[in-house]
Amino acid sequence: MIRLLTASLAFFLAVPVGAQDATPDPVLQAKIDDAIRRGVAYLKTAESIVGWPEFGGNSDELILWTLVHADVSTRDPVFQTLLQRILADKLQRTYKVALQAMILEEIDRVAYQARIWQCGQFLIDNQCANGQWSYGEETPAVGNMPAPTKPAVATSQPAGVRDFSTPAPGKRVKPKVVRKIPVQKTKGGPASGDNSNSQYAALGLRACFEAGIVLPKDSLTLARKWWLECQHGGDKDKKVATGKITAEPRGWCYDVKDSHPAYGSMTAGAVGSVAILDYLLELDWKKDPSVASGLAWLTTHYSVTENVGPPQERAAGTTEFYYYYLYALERAGILAGTETLGAHKWYLEGAKVLVEAQSPDGSWQHGGEWNKPSWNTCFAILFLKRATRPLVASVDR
Repeated sequence: MIRLLTASLAFFLAVPVGAQDATPDPVLQAKIDDAIRRGVAYLKTAESIVGWPEFGGNSDELILWTLVHADVSTRDPVFQTLLQRILADKLQRTYKVALQAMILEEIDRVAYQARIWQCGQFLIDNQCANGQWSYGEETPAVGNMPAPTKPAVATSQPAGVRDFSTPAPGKRVKPKVVRKIPVQKTKGGPASGDNSNSQYAALGLRACFEAGIVLPKDSLTLARKWWLECQHGGDKDKKVATGKITAEPRGWCYDVKDSHPAYGSMTAGAVGSVAILDYLLELDWKKDPSVASGLAWLTTHYSVTENVGPPQERAAGTTEFYYYYLYALERAGILAGTETLGAHKWYLEGAKVLVEAQSPDGSWQHGGEWNKPSWNTCFAILFLKRATRPLVASVDR
């Protein structure tokens, strides 16, 4: 009995706080693994072309980002075809460029550092005057990379970048970054954009930062300022506990806060974006009232079966952008460092829904104009794989 208790205590101490809440039982884990396997098989033959030029004409980056996190070998023919295709493409659209930076940072942030710098230059040059991002356009500055600077001590990291020299068990080992390459804004973007492109821009900027790309603080500050200013007002008489902070529920919509009520996918994506920008600016996102209020909104409007809304300008209501919402919810939970929203374990509950919703062909289908099977399948797998890396622990400064 003593031996059993000792073993149980050792297991508990070895698992990070909160991780127990996210660990599926063996039956559910087997279903998750099978769903991911069948989803990957579907994606390898899925149509990448999309009919909207605003998105860049194809889904190559989103599919490849999913294959990376599904642990598909870099030598896989489909993986290599997609990788070579995105490297050969011009940098033209915010979604695709942000995802490309994320992919390359995950694969090998040292070998692809120059290309990641180009992605960072594109994102900074395409930032809107109000701090948002729109769909984006080419910028000539991606061809003018400055000479990298090497620190005096080769083993030192850029400030805030994680040290992967002692990786967690089972995690991909990333090479240590020893060179910094700065980005400077060279042109003005449009007046305003939208909060969807802006979410993915934040994800891309984080990837650039962790690859040693030095981002202009003014751009990061402006981006954060936009998110804080466009957050909806809340009910001051209603407070929700989110970790150590009690906050009024306040969400986000697609653009300015008075144009539409807050809804799920934009609020979840915004929580992750603010946390990322806090991290890049060396602020403590765990104490950020805006993050806490966003989590309070997600708690009050909790769902893993619909994109609580309805989404902006979509008559179809909560069926639109459902899987896009789930991936945003995964990012919000992990980036904000919480496995629960109120009494709900968002990952376990979401995973149970997803494994039951998968189609026989391995895809995830859903109603609505914007719910493309290949996109849905990517977002579902990214949720199931818990694809988002946590932010480093904040410190008092």
